[in-house]
Amino acid sequence: MAEDPAGGGRRRPVTRDGDPADRARSAAAGGGPDRLRRIRRGYDAWARAYDWFARATASVGGVRRACVRALDLSPGDTVVEFGCGPGVNLPALRDAVGPSGRVVGVDISSRMLDRAARLVERRGWGNVSLVEADAERPPVAAADGVLATFVTSLFPDPYAVVSRWCDLSDAVVLAAFVPGGNRAANAALRAFVALNGRLFDAGTDDPLGRLAERTDAARRALDDRAAVRERQRHLFGTIAVEAGRNR
Repeated sequence: MAEDPAGGGRRRPVTRDGDPADRARSAAAGGGPDRLRRIRRGYDAWARAYDWFARATASVGGVRRACVRALDLSPGDTVVEFGCGPGVNLPALRDAVGPSGRVVGVDISSRMLDRAARLVERRGWGNVSLVEADAERPPVAAADGVLATFVTSLFPDPYAVVSRWCDLSDAVVLAAFVPGGNRAANAALRAFVALNGRLFDAGTDDPLGRLAERTDAARRALDDRAAVRERQRHLFGTIAVEAGRNR
């Protein structure tokens, strides 16, 4: 548990990643401490706006509902969401596993997690935990399901990261932006990547190409590691939901 950064002495249901050795190993594995600091700063700065936008668009295109359905969770299961952000997916995940299950939200941004913690406290969910950690070094040993929405494009080596997630769970579901749709969709994606280019290491002449490479690498990991594969496209083909299961 961690002190509320806003003051008042209240406690928030967030476990902080406080081991310097773990942080150093995570930075070395993920492209260096500068990249992790850049991602933290970026998402910390946008936490309030991202929270509003994500909640306002949570039902658009049915993407988030499709992700939770694809996990095929049962009451009593444990599900981990990497890159949980302000907690937009937590209500649906908690509904899927019920009060006897467990939901673990993992994010590298403390301000995102603070917003998720407020949601957990308001709902009184005793079976939802939040962990500040790097998804490249999962802070859990096993789970019934893993979810990551719009996260894999942040990793220099998405194939290795998703492969690790497959090691700890029989069901892994990813949602990602996919360049290659219609012209308007590609223009919107190009603007998005340009705005957030430093997060995606997209300082190249072909930012959409970088995004496509990372999305493809994550998909290949599921292709190689999962016995059952499902693919769906949403929002004019700009978003892909990829599910891999071994159960």
